[in-house]
Amino acid sequence: MPISFDTTGFQQQDQSNWSNPANGDRLNLTYYDLVPDLPAGLDDLPKLRHDLAVLHGQDGCLIEAHVVQLAGTPALLRIIKVPLPNRPAGQAFLCSFTVPKATCSAVLQLIAVEGPVTGMREAVLAPEVGFERWVMPHPYAPQLQGRLPFHSGDDPRFDSRFPEHPLSRARAWAHHVVRTGRLDPQFAALPPFQPKPLAQDLPPELDAIVNGQLISGVCGIPVAGHIAVQIGERTTYWKLLDDDLTRRLGRGNLGRSPLGEGRFRDTIMIDERTGHALLMDRFMTDGKSLGVQTRLEPVTREEALAAATFEALVEAYRGLGRMIEMADGRSEYLTVEPIVNQADLVAPYAMLGLQRHEGEDIVLVSCSPAPSENTPFRGRPGLNAVISPESMKSIGQMALHAVMEWGPHPLEMAMTFNRFPGSIEAQGTPESVPDDVRAQFTGPLTTAVPGIAIGGHVALQQGEQRTYWRLPDDQLPGRLGFGVLARNHSPGHRFRDVVLIDQQSGGVLVPERWGDDGSTRGNKITLVRVSAEEAMAAATPEACLEAFGRLSRSVYAAAKRSEWIYVEKLENELKQDPYVLLAVQGFFDDDPVAVASASPAPSASTPFNGLPTLEGPAGPDTVGGLGPLALQALGDWGVHPLHVVPTYHRLMR
Repeated sequence: MPISFDTTGFQQQDQSNWSNPANGDRLNLTYYDLVPDLPAGLDDLPKLRHDLAVLHGQDGCLIEAHVVQLAGTPALLRIIKVPLPNRPAGQAFLCSFTVPKATCSAVLQLIAVEGPVTGMREAVLAPEVGFERWVMPHPYAPQLQGRLPFHSGDDPRFDSRFPEHPLSRARAWAHHVVRTGRLDPQFAALPPFQPKPLAQDLPPELDAIVNGQLISGVCGIPVAGHIAVQIGERTTYWKLLDDDLTRRLGRGNLGRSPLGEGRFRDTIMIDERTGHALLMDRFMTDGKSLGVQTRLEPVTREEALAAATFEALVEAYRGLGRMIEMADGRSEYLTVEPIVNQADLVAPYAMLGLQRHEGEDIVLVSCSPAPSENTPFRGRPGLNAVISPESMKSIGQMALHAVMEWGPHPLEMAMTFNRFPGSIEAQGTPESVPDDVRAQFTGPLTTAVPGIAIGGHVALQQGEQRTYWRLPDDQLPGRLGFGVLARNHSPGHRFRDVVLIDQQSGGVLVPERWGDDGSTRGNKITLVRVSAEEAMAAATPEACLEAFGRLSRSVYAAAKRSEWIYVEKLENELKQDPYVLLAVQGFFDDDPVAVASASPAPSASTPFNGLPTLEGPAGPDTVGGLGPLALQALGDWGVHPLHVVPTYHRLMR
């Protein structure tokens, strides 16, 4: 058969069917000796997604569709859900890989079915997300009204909370196939599927986009306005005509191609004939935009390498330092590897990351094989330095020395994002607390959103209920707002820190955001419940300034994660007036800008002077002043500082 794959856990029924006795999942592998009936080519992902959403909406719902690389060959991955026939409730989830060729195709499909108890995932998540926000417009076809709704509960971020749900199983299987699946070489070499073009009377600049032949490519490291793009087994070379791609690479917001467990690279969609490219957004919510369109100019390898002078290489690799810091904010580190290596990590490579060592924050580079005595490494595998603006840049330059000794050419290397061990995001729910942690509490745990801690006190919001508590120490204030606590999730890529509280005893679990398995662990502290009057009396002007000064540091930390912070009322789950946006825009650019933008505009008696937005170069003073600016806006609006919360907003681009 054209596709070979790992069948661990499955029992073969016949030549093309397998079943899993543990959960009932079924696999089917089919070869079709016919021209594929896909509504569009894999190079026209927007149309393909739209038409598939309409098609599958007749019987169920298309949950997601992607073009992935299966052993270096483009394939369509789609997941759909359909109602179970002859049953009053329940759904089946169909996850398939289609490898289309000009006159034939191969399809590998998993069918995962809900058991006798159905709807548990939806029942748990709908109250958390909010019933009014549960059903959403389909991201691929916003006007579609399908047989089954497109809803928030199918979002992959919830899979870790429901690992045995059939949708979670389907996605986990798909990721495994992407990493391990193989194609028969003769089948892989067949001419690709090309749908019959439709006649369209479009301007030339639109025709290149609409009728283009977009295929996915993995990005290298841009040098002197040139970049290598790996397309399947071929390395291609391009001249950048603007800075759209350079400004997005390494930020964590571009579409990604998985290489292995916890390993990813930035990818783009490109038409090799015209150079038109689509910089796909990694995150999308409204279906209105898939990314940014740009154009690259094809060049020869010789031309690209000629532009990569030593000075240009030094500048490019020193720029990797910015990527290290941004990756660390996502609990990732970088490896610089040959762009042709598209699987597990193998030498040669240079690993770059941040660590805490002997009480100091250091930046390091670790190489395999160890560079020679003729390099700054002096035969050692690694170097490190205390973090500073210069050391962050220099560490990338050290990696360049290793790359130049190993080969291939530094232009033909790529950045790979690698998740740190123990970087699975915790669920932050009572159900995800393991028994040994739960045993520390006498009563039931419930989720609460903490406001800004001021004067040793904090307000906790649970639905419409707000309570006030005295803190035993600085453990919670020192962690709130810094992206290290478990979070709740709201539509629009909005997040807030959460804690788990035993209301009877005041015991609180301060939950770590990252762990090994998605369970919720952390430290226990004990709070004392107090009246609103006591908490507000503790919020003296001095205490408020201290708390909002700490908020300024949170804004800086959020910028490293490509996030902004909205300071808004605890009870407002969606963004609405009044709020203050605090951000460092262009954090990793040469001239970042500190921004405080308030709605409604504070009065002329505040530093805003009746204007909605203040901004300036992002230096220590301006960034440090963002929190106090928010405090003054709250005072102008009559909102007590204890009653607001920092909400993280993830940037899409």
